[in-house]
Amino acid sequence: MWDKYKIYAVIVGMLALASFQTLAEPTLEKPNILIIMADDLGHDDLSFHDHPSIETPHLDALASQSVRFSDFTVTPVCATTRAALLTGRHPYKTGVSGVHGGRDFLSKDELLMSDYLRAEGYRAGTWGKWHSGKTEGYFPWNRGFDDAYYAELYQHENSFGWHNGEYVEHGQWVSEVITDYAIDFIDASDDSPFFAYASYLAPHEPWLAPQQFVDKYIQKGYRPAIANLYGMIEEMDAQIGRLLAHLEKSGKLDNTVVSFPQ
Repeated sequence: MWDKYKIYAVIVGMLALASFQTLAEPTLEKPNILIIMADDLGHDDLSFHDHPSIETPHLDALASQSVRFSDFTVTPVCATTRAALLTGRHPYKTGVSGVHGGRDFLSKDELLMSDYLRAEGYRAGTWGKWHSGKTEGYFPWNRGFDDAYYAELYQHENSFGWHNGEYVEHGQWVSEVITDYAIDFIDASDDSPFFAYASYLAPHEPWLAPQQFVDKYIQKGYRPAIANLYGMIEEMDAQIGRLLAHLEKSGKLDNTVVSFPQ
């Protein structure tokens, strides 16, 4: 019989970077796992952290229902933070020390969260920003993920990239594309437990958001660049809300660990 606490040991070790997370009730059924990652999001860029203008109602609601970890600092750049998250180890031990010049390649010798969870019968998927290596052998579909969309970095509008190694183009905003892939994966999981890693590109520059999310901040008196930044965060929040709503509608939310590392 599967040890219902075994997987929690893995989760606790690898979600040490979590800002907040909801935990499924321990049962004999393996919990699903959803990690939602934002890119370059500041601590104060959320309305529940008392930002005076940015509206993030869906993340606010998630935080209100979660265990929140407020005394932890991630590494200075995204690639090292992602290496630590995916492996549960200090990033320098994984071969990752920076963001460019080959310093973002996660060593092939490392076991990732996806490897551990697949060994426990999970289906693993990731979509959006990867930044853990960008040549053959280092892509997410080479690192234990059954389904993966490697989005072109910081192409926020008309997203394009590679889905399981095949080049694809989308006439949509990248936060919407990531959410669509995650929803399709969740629906395809059937009775198998899933590990879903939704890795949003927002709000990393260039700051650009759908106009309906920008206009309200222009009307509040912010200059266009800041209005686009705030709009990116609110649009990402709306897509996260869509993802969580679908998870609830599917009946899988009650047995899903949801984590938002920030």
